[in-house]
Amino acid sequence: ASGSLEVSLAFPALGQLLVLAVDDNVGTLNLLQRYTAGTRYRLIGVQDPEQAIRVAEQAHPRIVVLDVMMPRLDGWEVLGRLLQHPTVGQLPVVVCTILAQEELALALGASGFVRKPVTRQAFLAALDQQATRLERESR
Repeated sequence: ASGSLEVSLAFPALGQLLVLAVDDNVGTLNLLQRYTAGTRYRLIGVQDPEQAIRVAEQAHPRIVVLDVMMPRLDGWEVLGRLLQHPTVGQLPVVVCTILAQEELALALGASGFVRKPVTRQAFLAALDQQATRLERESR
């Protein structure tokens, strides 16, 4: 549109949202890390689902991204533990899996869902959806 000016301000660190990604595949974590590079998201990855809650307590992420198919402890179990947790239970959880189980994910309490193999666009859109919801709730 003529005569309109669009201004966007980027405050690194300050405006960054910490995202905790839980996936036993280090390749996936590296990929998600690359997807968030240069965005307002800072991603930390955890390969061991057993450590997900502890890391969430210590790092205070704003969003959790969770794989389902992991050894020893699957993502559904981790999701249940996260949601029942007194301090991290209110965090939005985006389930990121190869399984076509979006309805199940949302029924079990996930806030969002992305299907692997996930594109950068789809991943960032899922994070943006949660970030928008967080911003609305914090007003």
